[in-house]
Amino acid sequence: MLQQELLSRTSLETQKLDLMTEVSELKLKLVGMEKEQREQEEKQRKAESVLNVISELQEQMCRLQLDIHRQIQERLLLSRDHPEEMAAGDGVAEPQPSSQDCARWEGSPELLQELRHLKIKVEELENERNQYEWKLKATKAEVAQLQEQVALKDAEI
Repeated sequence: MLQQELLSRTSLETQKLDLMTEVSELKLKLVGMEKEQREQEEKQRKAESVLNVISELQEQMCRLQLDIHRQIQERLLLSRDHPEEMAAGDGVAEPQPSSQDCARWEGSPELLQELRHLKIKVEELENERNQYEWKLKATKAEVAQLQEQVALKDAEI
């Protein structure tokens, strides 16, 4: 009988140690997942920051385009009011933009190319952000599951 109690107690101690080991492993995995989640959130913040910078650059390009358009209009008005000054210049009037729409960059292939490049970059960053959001949701679900497992193991112990 004493031997059975001793075996039973040894078995229970072994089970306890096994459960404690499993809880420790789950806690380590949870810490790793939380670290990965923080890294994903940091990448998301960086991607959003880049998107904000791109947006600001696009707004700045728009303001520059409108300013250029305004200056062209002023020069055209000046040349109409003072044709003698126009004769003293290079004699070539700059073309008037057809609208003030910032999406139109007529006469500037470099700006058009840069705008296309920025649009592609924005799309890439948005796709990357969507991937990070998906990974973040999956990670959060896995972290919640691990927390449940840890709580169950703690309850068993």
